[in-house]
Amino acid sequence: MDETERPANEAPATVGGKLHAAREAEGLSLEDVARQTRVPVRHLVQIEEGRLEGLPAAPYSSGFVKAYARAVGLDPAAMSQQFRAEFERATRAAPRVQYEPYEPADPARLPPRTLAIVAVVIALILIAAYAIWRSGVLTGEGPDARARLAAQGTENVAVPLPATGRPAATAPAPQPVANGPVRLTAIKPVWMKISERNGPVLFQGTLDQGKSYDVPPTAKNPVIRTGRPEAIQVTVGGRPVAPLGEPAHTISNVSLKAGALTSRAASSTASAPPARQTTEAPAPQPATAAPPPAEGTPSAFLNVHSGTAQPQP
Repeated sequence: MDETERPANEAPATVGGKLHAAREAEGLSLEDVARQTRVPVRHLVQIEEGRLEGLPAAPYSSGFVKAYARAVGLDPAAMSQQFRAEFERATRAAPRVQYEPYEPADPARLPPRTLAIVAVVIALILIAAYAIWRSGVLTGEGPDARARLAAQGTENVAVPLPATGRPAATAPAPQPVANGPVRLTAIKPVWMKISERNGPVLFQGTLDQGKSYDVPPTAKNPVIRTGRPEAIQVTVGGRPVAPLGEPAHTISNVSLKAGALTSRAASSTASAPPARQTTEAPAPQPATAAPPPAEGTPSAFLNVHSGTAQPQP
């Protein structure tokens, strides 16, 4: 006879029946017990119906029974002991099902929705910040400008040598005018940015080969930034000055004032090592072979002098 058809005065004999009766006496549903005990509803149903073959191992299932008994006001220890005996009888006839320690469908083990939303928002903020930094909005330089600044490599120019094997001497360059106009001429296409130091931008862009840019005479403290200083020829008052920096090296905040450029030219000339002069010794001349002695001249009386032989009287 089924437990639901048992007379009201007859107490249930199994653990599942006792827990079922106590739950109904307390006016609780299976969902209420599941929220209190954190035991899945399907396991609670199996315990009440006595389908113990599909439950996890005895230690886990006994823990479920203890939590269930505590929730409905029964003795947890007595219920657990009786349940172990019933569980052993049931598992002899049917194999035990491997327990799954984590229930994917259990809402209690899922991360909070707020935590997932916060993680997504933080990831979007980081992506947006990286995109802004790469766009060059904060520094005023776009990707094309940074690509030009990062360009490496210079053209190798062979220096012809004279017949003597030493580099030919070059005439000293004329000294630039200290306060003349400053002009930048592109030897080859080059990107550059000219601005007042800590002030507004005067020019920014690519200067094509052969084009020139004159620094405004009203500029107070103009500076330049470029990645290829070797591609720019600088003149002060129409006369060239020293290069702005080493080839293929990015320069920044280099002054374009006429006085600063001429002083750089003078310092570079003064620091250049003097030309090394060498004196070649004349090549030794081969010795002239002495003529043979005249016939009848005694060989014992020959006097050797300056490579010639003369007889003694």
